[in-house]
Amino acid sequence: MSEDFDPLTTESTATLISHHGIVILMLVIVGLGTIAGFAFGGKGFGFGVLFGGCLSLANYFWLDRSTRAIFDQTAVATTGILAVKYILRYVVIGLILLLVYWTGVMPIAAVIAGLSAFAIAVVIQGLKNIISSSI
Repeated sequence: MSEDFDPLTTESTATLISHHGIVILMLVIVGLGTIAGFAFGGKGFGFGVLFGGCLSLANYFWLDRSTRAIFDQTAVATTGILAVKYILRYVVIGLILLLVYWTGVMPIAAVIAGLSAFAIAVVIQGLKNIISSSI
């Protein structure tokens, strides 16, 4: 048996479309959520969803960058530092949410609703991939 392992996925066009698809879906979800927030919840709720959506996008790009760094071939020597940076993302977002909650600048529910744009986009993208692969 050979010890030469091939990756299950590569940086193909399908992967890039999926990455861009998630970002576009996130932008659409944040946009629609912000409009709905302004329409049904007022200015504070609309800005809260928009702020949470911006946090969601920042979280997505930070996650992408830190995950790529962890799996880089030269990252073996700095794995501890990379793991700390990976976990630091959660701490920073948690502190931002805590600050929003303490100050009451915007409704925390609106910020969390905007922050959920990533999860919603991933589910929609996954469903699109399942449907397109079965056709």
